[in-house]
Amino acid sequence: MRGSSVCRMLYNKNWPKQVFIRKYKESCMENSVIKNILRHGTETQKMRKGFARREFFSAMTLRLRRLACVFWGRQLFAVTLGGFLLAVLSPVWGGNVEEFSVNGLKVILKANPANEIIAVNLYIRGGVLNVTPETAGIEALLLDSATKGTVKYPKEKLNAELSRLGTQIGGAVEHDYSLINMRCVKAHFDLSWDVFADVILNPRFDPQEVERVREQLLAALRQRNDHPDSHLELLGEARFYHGHPYAVAPEGTAESVSKITIAQMRQYLNDNLITSKLLLVVVGNVDKTDLQNKITAAFGQLPAGNYQPHYPAMVKHPAAGVHIEAQDLPTNYIAGYFTAPSRRDADYYAMRTAVAILQDRIFEEVRTKRNLSYAPEARLEDLFANHGKLYVTTVEPDSTIKIMLAEVKRLQNRLLDPDGLRDRIKLSLTSYHLENETNAAQAAFLARFELAGLGWRASEKFVKNRQKVTPEQVRHVAQKYMNNFQFVVIGDPAKIDQKLFISK
Repeated sequence: MRGSSVCRMLYNKNWPKQVFIRKYKESCMENSVIKNILRHGTETQKMRKGFARREFFSAMTLRLRRLACVFWGRQLFAVTLGGFLLAVLSPVWGGNVEEFSVNGLKVILKANPANEIIAVNLYIRGGVLNVTPETAGIEALLLDSATKGTVKYPKEKLNAELSRLGTQIGGAVEHDYSLINMRCVKAHFDLSWDVFADVILNPRFDPQEVERVREQLLAALRQRNDHPDSHLELLGEARFYHGHPYAVAPEGTAESVSKITIAQMRQYLNDNLITSKLLLVVVGNVDKTDLQNKITAAFGQLPAGNYQPHYPAMVKHPAAGVHIEAQDLPTNYIAGYFTAPSRRDADYYAMRTAVAILQDRIFEEVRTKRNLSYAPEARLEDLFANHGKLYVTTVEPDSTIKIMLAEVKRLQNRLLDPDGLRDRIKLSLTSYHLENETNAAQAAFLARFELAGLGWRASEKFVKNRQKVTPEQVRHVAQKYMNNFQFVVIGDPAKIDQKLFISK
């Protein structure tokens, strides 16, 4: 059982019930979005307090699930809570979803009157397909620099305006897309949108600010190799995706980021700000007509282009492999990569279930029963050319990997109990509902299906598709995909039996 650290801390202190509840509620109010909005200005206080109560309820719901882990046990409570969430909290993720187009820009709007937060995500399709090894990292440098000042809003004015409005604007880069997002309250949507649009269309790219951002990115890139976990991930993905487009890291390298020029950044914007390549997702209490007018004014003059999405091919390794990097460390860091279906594939939902069950079993066998590792993990990523991964840190690598691979074999050879499978799916769906409470999470969820070429309406079938997974399907995907593991190890080579690692 892995309840929240707050729950464990409070429970272990054996405080009286009243003190426990008071401290627990205080921890819930540490929600960063609430603090960011409530700490600025005195206007619209009544509206903001109402928002805080709704967000507090959402935060309390999440933490109550974890709190119940302490008192009633995770499995029983999660199964019960799933039905409770569907019956009581459906307005949190309820609302009508519709799509429309403005100058070739596809817009997905989910009207959610349940709170006063508006989430806006603008996606640029392509991800690493938009760059070369020499320009990798340009999106990260560009998006971060764009938030440091625009033509209309120089840095000081931009920061002051965002602080006054309680608005957040940021960016992210991924293998398959990049995005710039905004979170604001409804009362300040007009002003916040004006800032958001100017960040996208008219970034100032002040040389001093760009260099400051570049140094921050370079520092972060160099630090990745200083920590075994981040270095393990870099090493593992580079080897697994060798020769594939994903071999180019979306955040770039120290060498590539150091050479990117402001002229290249402006050219990149000019080449990629075409409406056929963009996707805008908005979730919140927004009037459709007002939004259409805002989009037309901001993006109505952008070229449409004729972009057609491309989806990188699935990676297939003909045999298992292991790469060991010797380092004198207190423990050994291990990751084993395997090919996995993406959400575009029919096997996706069965694989999600298979990995969730494998995670439970590995944690039970490695952590709970034998204490060989603190946090062993089985994980499924969410890429167009997808992979799954086994991960563990341990001082006894051979013993630990032997147990983990035995659990993979058990999943491949034995059918699951149907009742146990249903309960595990209910637990996963409980997590799904809790994770999609916020408008920002709902926007990202809709976008994943749209960007994958399935259309946002496919998201409406997510729950049913999870519920339809059978024991036979779980065994099938385990047999089909969980083989030819590509292991990477950082640690003591003398403790690694390579034959064991390539036995699957």
